[in-house]
Order: sequence, then C-alpha cells, then structure tokens
Amino acid sequence: MLNFHFVFVISLNQEGVFLLEFTKSVNDPDNNLRGWNSLDLNPCDWKGVACSANLKVTSLNLHGLNLSGSLSKTANICHNLPGLVELNMSSNFFSGPIPQYLDDCHNLETLDLCTNRFHGEFPTHLCTLNTLRRLYFCENYIFGEISAEIGNLTLLEELVIYSNNLTGTIPVSIRELKHLRVIRAGLNYFTGPIPPEISECESLVILGLAQNRLQGSLPRELQKLQNLTNLILWQNFLSGEIPPEIGNISNLEGSIPRELGELTQLRNFDLSINILTGAIPLEFQNLKYLDELQLFDNHLEGHIPFLIGYNSNLSVLDLSANNLVGSIPPYLCRYQELIFLSLGSNRLFGNIPFGLKTCKSLKQLMLGGNLLTGSLPAELYQLQNLSALEIHQNRFSGFIPPGGGIPHELGNCTRLQRLDLSRNHFTGSLPKEIGRLVNLELLKLSDNRITGEIPSTLGNLNRLTELQVGGNLFSGAIPVELGQLTTLQIALNISHNRLSGTIPNDLGKLQMLESLYLNDNQLVGEIPASIGELLSLLVCNLSNNNLVGAVPNTPAFQKMDSTNFAGNNGLCKSGSYHCHLSIPSPTPNKNWIKESSSRAKLVTIISGAIGLVSLFFIVGLCWAMIRRQPAFVSLEEATRPDVEDNYYFPKEGFSYTDILVATGKFFGRCSYRKGSLWHKQGGDLVTWVRRSIHDSGPTSEIFDRRLDLSQKSTIEEMSLVLKIALFCTSTSPLSRPTMREVIAMMTGARVAAVSYPSESAPAESP
Repeated sequence: MLNFHFVFVISLNQEGVFLLEFTKSVNDPDNNLRGWNSLDLNPCDWKGVACSANLKVTSLNLHGLNLSGSLSKTANICHNLPGLVELNMSSNFFSGPIPQYLDDCHNLETLDLCTNRFHGEFPTHLCTLNTLRRLYFCENYIFGEISAEIGNLTLLEELVIYSNNLTGTIPVSIRELKHLRVIRAGLNYFTGPIPPEISECESLVILGLAQNRLQGSLPRELQKLQNLTNLILWQNFLSGEIPPEIGNISNLEGSIPRELGELTQLRNFDLSINILTGAIPLEFQNLKYLDELQLFDNHLEGHIPFLIGYNSNLSVLDLSANNLVGSIPPYLCRYQELIFLSLGSNRLFGNIPFGLKTCKSLKQLMLGGNLLTGSLPAELYQLQNLSALEIHQNRFSGFIPPGGGIPHELGNCTRLQRLDLSRNHFTGSLPKEIGRLVNLELLKLSDNRITGEIPSTLGNLNRLTELQVGGNLFSGAIPVELGQLTTLQIALNISHNRLSGTIPNDLGKLQMLESLYLNDNQLVGEIPASIGELLSLLVCNLSNNNLVGAVPNTPAFQKMDSTNFAGNNGLCKSGSYHCHLSIPSPTPNKNWIKESSSRAKLVTIISGAIGLVSLFFIVGLCWAMIRRQPAFVSLEEATRPDVEDNYYFPKEGFSYTDILVATGKFFGRCSYRKGSLWHKQGGDLVTWVRRSIHDSGPTSEIFDRRLDLSQKSTIEEMSLVLKIALFCTSTSPLSRPTMREVIAMMTGARVAAVSYPSESAPAESP
C-alpha cells in the first residue's frame, strides 16, 4: 500500500516579500524592523504597517526609527504597494533626492518626509498626486522654487515645507487650494510680496511665512481669511502700514513676537479680539512712530511696558479686557497727544499717574474694572476735552476736596458725555454743580456711599439717556425735576437708597423710559396714574417701600411680575382677592407714534435707517466691549438693560442721545434668524448688507418685514438712507463721514424722497 502525504506550503504574500527586500536597501542600526518575519502570511501585523480589510497595505509609517539610506535607490514603493494611502518616513536620516517614483502613488493622501536629509529641487512630480491631502517635507535641504503646478493639488489640506532652502516667489496658483488649512513655509528664502491670491485659500487656519525675505506690504485681502487663527510673518522685509482690514481676522493665538518691535516705522498696530497670550513685548516701547496700539480682548499677562509712550506721540492705547497687572505707566501722555486710553477689565493697581491726570489732549479715559486706589484726582477737572470718564469698579475713595464728596470742580468738565464712578467707595454729597454737565448722556454713580439729597439740578441734563444712582445713602424726596429728563430711555435707577416722600407725578413725562427702579427705599403714597400711562415701560420695580393703593391696571403694568410690587403692605394688584378699588384705566393721550402722514412716514423710515446706522456703530464698535463683566453682581446688574456703555470718539453734530431719540425702540428688533440669507452666508450684519447690495441691490431680506414693501417709494426711500448707513460703517474711521455730512446727505435723501408721488393722502397734517 502506498501512502501519499501532501504538504501545502503557504508563503508570504507579494507585498510582504517587497517589504522584506526594502529592509535590505536601508540601514537599520537599531534593528527596529527585525520583527518583519518571512514566515508570516502577510505584513499587516508588522511594525509600522497597516492594512485594509482585504489585507492590502495602506499605510507604511516608519517615523523616528533611525533609518538611513536613499529611497531613490530602493524598489518602487508605489508600484509594489498600490493601495498605499499614507507614507511616513519622517524623523530619520534618509538622503538623496525625493524619489521620482512617488508620482505612481495614485491613492496617496499623506506623504511625510520631514526631518531627514533629502536634497534636490522642489519635487514638481508630486504635483500630479491629485489625491494628496497632506504634504510634508520640512527640515530637509530642498531648494528651488515652488512649482506653479502645485495648484493641481486641489484636495491639499496641509502644506508643511519649513526649514529648507526654497527660493523664489510664492506662486499665485496657490489660490486653487480651496481646502488648504495649514501653510508652514518659514525659514526658507522666499522673496517678493505675499500674493493677495493666498486669501482665496478660504479654509486657511495657519499661515506661517516667518524668517524669509518677503517684501512689500501685507495684502488687504487677508481679511477674507475668517478662519485664520495663526498669522506668523516675523523676520521678513515687510514694510508699509498694517492694513486696518486685517483687524477683521479673529481668533489669532499665541504670543506677540518680540520681533514686531523691530518694525521701526510701525505706526498703528491692532490685534484686538483674539486669543493672544504672554506679555506685551518690551520692544514696543522703543517704536518712535507708534501712534495707535490696540490689543484689547485677549489673554495678555504681565506688566504694561514701563516706557510705553516715552519715545512716541501715542494717541490711542487700548489694552482693556486682558490679565495685565502692575501700575499704569507714567509716560503715556508725555507729548500731550493721547486722546483715547482704555485699560479697563485688567488687574492694575496703584494711583492714576500724574502725567495722565494732566493730559490735556485726553478725550476718553476708561479705567473701569481694576484695583486702582486713591482719591478722585482734582487735576482731572482741568481736562477740558474730556468726553468720557469711566473709572467704575475700582477702589477709589476719599473726600475731594476735604469736607466734600465728589468735587464741585467736576462741573467744569462741560464736554463730558459719559461719567461712570460706580462701584467704588466715594462718600460725601453729590454737588449741585453736576447739573452743569449738560452734555452728559450717561451718569452712573451707583454702589458708592454718597449721602445727602439728590440734586434737583440733575433735571438740567436734558441729553441724559441713562441715570444710575442706586445703592447709595441718598435721602430726602425724589426731585420733581427728574421729570424733565425726557430723553431718558435705558434706565432711571434710584433704588436701594433712603429716599422718602411720594413718587412725583412728573415722572410720567418720561415717555421713552424703558426701565424704572425705585425699589428698596421709604417711599409712601400711591403710584401716580401718569406712570401707568408710560407705553414704553418694560420694567417698573417699586418693591420694598411703603406704597398704598392699586397698581395701575394698564397693559404695561399687567405684563409685569408681581415681585416688582412686593414688600408694600398697602399696595394691591388689580384682580387680586383683597383688592376691590375701582380705579378706571386711564385713556392714553394720542401718541406721536400713531400719527400718520407722509412726513411722519418719512421720519419713520429715516429713523429706522438711523437706527441701522446706530446698530452698526454700536454693535460693531461696542461688541468688543461686552467683555467688561463685573467681578461681582451689583444692585443694578440683575435687571441691567441690554445696551452697552462703550463707544469710541464722539462726533460733532449728532450725539449718541440723538441716535437713541431717532431710533425709538429699534434696539433688539434685528434678530439673527436661522435660515435667513445672513445666516446662510455667514459674517457680520454690515458685511452681509454690503454683500447683498453689491450682488443684487437692496432686497426685501434687508428691510424690516413689517414695512409695507408693496410701495415702490418705500423701498427707494430706504435704499437712499441705507447707502448713507454703509458710508458710516466703513472699516476705516477716517473714511466715515462726520455727522454734519450725514445730516447733509440725509437732507438730500429727504428731498429726493418727498419728490415721489404719494400713493395715499395723509390722514392728518403733522
């Protein structure tokens, strides 16, 4: 009988055989590849090798294995591993040119050759790999120019080629790389300008071109890179001004390179509203031509450079909303050129330096939200140009002059539009001279220890839109003269004091008031019916007094929560079981809002447009200031109106108050509607409107949907004024018209508007 024994020999597959041959052509002094075993069926479990489900090699990752040799002399990796998606040979000692055969890797997505000793010209042949997403050959000896064919890599997401010997200019074909997120090309020898076409790489997050020989100015088009977080351009030969449009880039991270201090011609520098960390470079204090420095709303730490302003005619310095410590530098106004200083929301301590107290050029001084101490400097009242003094939430205290509280000399600052001394430790009485500040639009004295009566002269402040004096020790009656403040809209807050007497009937004259706080006092009597007739009133807190009678049974009061009237034992709300008073509901007087005429319609349209200007102006400039959150909750904070206090340089003509009067209740009406054109396109309101007009002219999407857009004249009138609004929202402050020019343009718009034939006769004359 014959016995047959069959032995089936299953050998290593073809890709495994190739990889074993590959090891013979490279040097492996540490035997990192010794585990590659010819007895295996496939190489899928070998070190650095990964396979697909059908056991085909998709990744060869030999990073950091101390390998050396020339890849150009090995067999064709791409031909023998046709399914290769990732090839990583980084952090080794491979030399020679980048292999020509790599252009056969038709499925390759990641090629990493960084940190080796490759040399030769830029590998143009790699530009045929249209599947490539990540191309790295940093830290080698590659020379020559980047090929224009790089634009063929349309799927490329990351290009990391720093630390080579590359020369020439950056090709404009880079504009084709719409998916590109990272460019790291520093430490080379690139020359020429930064191409504006790079701004068409709309996905770009990191743009690193430091330590090259780039020339020219920064292209304004970089503002289009709204996803950019890192802009690294130091140690080049860039010149000219940093375009103001670059300020539209947000979310920059990292520290400020000290090399920026070597830009000796630098005049304006603004990297506000980013995520910058570290200290402000000391080199900034050596910039002789520095005029404006704005770094607000970042995470900067350390001290403000001591000599900043000593060598330059500094006019604008805004370092607010950071984590800066130490004292205020003494030389900020050495040359009497400083106009705007904002250092709020930091952790600065000490006194206001003498050089700042005597800075006659100063228009706005914003130091709120720090740990500053001392008394209110008497020298400040000699600053005749001062329009805003905001030193709230500090530790200022004392009597100025001795025996007084807030000094009488304060009345000398007649140009003041905003005065905020709240949340300090001021004592004494409020001088009657404060009534001489007839340009005041905001007055905040809340949360101090001010005593005495509220001066009746406050009634002279006929431009005031917000009055906050709560949380003090005021006594006596509420001045009847407060009823003269007919421009009050945001809030009247005199809560948490020791006021007595009745609520003046004249407060019913405040037809624009939205928030009224009289709570936590010792008021007596009934709620005046005139207050119940205030149609604009949204909040009226009268709790914790000694009021009696019935709460006005009007629509405004019916919507208010009963807690606004709690703590008044003699007060009842109509409809409650213990309230049987029969007080007729007052009949509102004919309101100007309801009057109708062609001229009224025009005023409404123009007011709405001015509201748009106001919204652009306030949102665009003050949104950055929302960061000023208090370290503790004040008495007024829980019900603070949603209108910010901060704005930039005041203009002649129309003031902030005028805009408030013109806009009525425009604030809050413009919502960010999900699904709207604005939401789909992205960007801010101004950009969206500008883009919409540029693409197709004004459309119904832009205008308030409550308007009757069936009338052609309405759209034409709104379009005229909207064009004026866009002038006012220019990204460059110098390009914006003055208020006198705005009035002239609006007058022209009105003349044009009234020339249109009216489609219906007015109900009555205005």
